[in-house]
Amino acid sequence: MLRVGNEEDVSTLETVSLQEEGFREDDLREWIINSPESILGEDFRLIGREVSVKQIGDGIDLLAIDRDANVVAIELKRGALKPKVDFQGLKYAAYTSHWDYSKLRDQFEKFKSTTWGRTLYEEETTFTEVLDEFCNEDYTLNQDQRIVFVGESVRERLDIVLRWLSDRSIDISVIEFQLLKDGDRLYLDAEQTIPTPEHTVTDVSPDTSDEPWKEDGQSWHLNERSNEETAGLLEDVTAALQELEFLNGPEWGQKHYVAFNKGRKRRIAIRTKRTLFHIDLYDVDTASLDAAEIADALGIDAESVAVKEDMRGSGRSGVRITCNPNQEIDFDALESQAREILGETTE
Repeated sequence: MLRVGNEEDVSTLETVSLQEEGFREDDLREWIINSPESILGEDFRLIGREVSVKQIGDGIDLLAIDRDANVVAIELKRGALKPKVDFQGLKYAAYTSHWDYSKLRDQFEKFKSTTWGRTLYEEETTFTEVLDEFCNEDYTLNQDQRIVFVGESVRERLDIVLRWLSDRSIDISVIEFQLLKDGDRLYLDAEQTIPTPEHTVTDVSPDTSDEPWKEDGQSWHLNERSNEETAGLLEDVTAALQELEFLNGPEWGQKHYVAFNKGRKRRIAIRTKRTLFHIDLYDVDTASLDAAEIADALGIDAESVAVKEDMRGSGRSGVRITCNPNQEIDFDALESQAREILGETTE
């Protein structure tokens, strides 16, 4: 990396080691906790630090969830990655492959109560909310396991093994970093070296966004996720639900749904599809609700309403209302029914 100024002020930044500058492995761990995407090249949700695993003598440096709700074990080394770390990572993946929702939820709650967890999550945030907000719509929790190694370099014998494993569909990534010094300033430069990145700079147009729903979520849901008829109905439904003054919304910036929140908690998610969409209302008193009565009030088929104790495996009770352009929905009734379902009726 070059430092440039005028014609005569061009110099190469000095490469130094973490050890030389007095940094510990703990420092590297904290940098990743504070900004995982900038170092690992991918956004994760961290759920553990120095996680002990039964029958393994040491702990996982960092444990995370990716967008597909896979478990990610992250192993850090202040210096070079050396032989035996490959087996260490494989052990982590093998043992955590048996962790179910309950085990991972307990791990998240434990992490959330630590100093590091409190910097990332509010006290009332639940594991289900993290999964629902962060992961892709059709995720399956811990369906696969991933291993990420982070170090200053990789020893040659280890590099051969890791590339062999990666080529055989074992989900292993290696992030190599350099610490660069410019006077009294230090910079961390990280790069994924295994597997070899699929895209180079020339492959990507500067005008292309990988996440267009974040740039213009409303256009994404109305024009990309929906056809013309469904988009019109979606606009009418969001306008009706916008009258619920106790909710904030609509919030359009998610890939698969439009959200209405109460504080930090999502109470309604409109899950968009091409020819229909679902209105999911969360945390309801199922014992007091009748699907047929709700459908009758809205003027839609009884099959279009379902009352569920567990919505989409989230552990939250709810009501799902399926909407399509062929139905004549009573929008005033939708607003009043939503108030009643969510327990927010006015006296």
